[in-house]
Amino acid sequence: MTDDLRAPGARRLPALDITTATGSGATVVTAAGEIDTAVSDSLRDALAAALEARPEVLVADLSEVPFCDSSGLSALIDIRGRAIEAGTAFRIVTRQRGLLRPISLLHLDTVLEIHPTLDSATGTAAPS
Repeated sequence: MTDDLRAPGARRLPALDITTATGSGATVVTAAGEIDTAVSDSLRDALAAALEARPEVLVADLSEVPFCDSSGLSALIDIRGRAIEAGTAFRIVTRQRGLLRPISLLHLDTVLEIHPTLDSATGTAAPS
């Protein structure tokens, strides 16, 4: 049994919803919900499991993640390192300010490959 330390009447946030899909050389791990210390290990585990198959490209689709704390950012940096070792490109998809802002403030945008759309991250965007 876990103790609920939130104030009485506080709304309980849903767990992070994570799905994985593979196709055309890319594996996409999609997460929806807020990423904090309670769920960051789940994201890290899902990305690490996808990386075991050694896809050409591993994409973390965080388009539906409005908030990510330091534990989530740490998980992304960890997976980036593992992807480099595996010879896999690691890309993140988001347009969410709650994720882009801390990434920018911490200068993680210099080490993480951020894309605005899934098509651009997987290389399936139509030529313009």
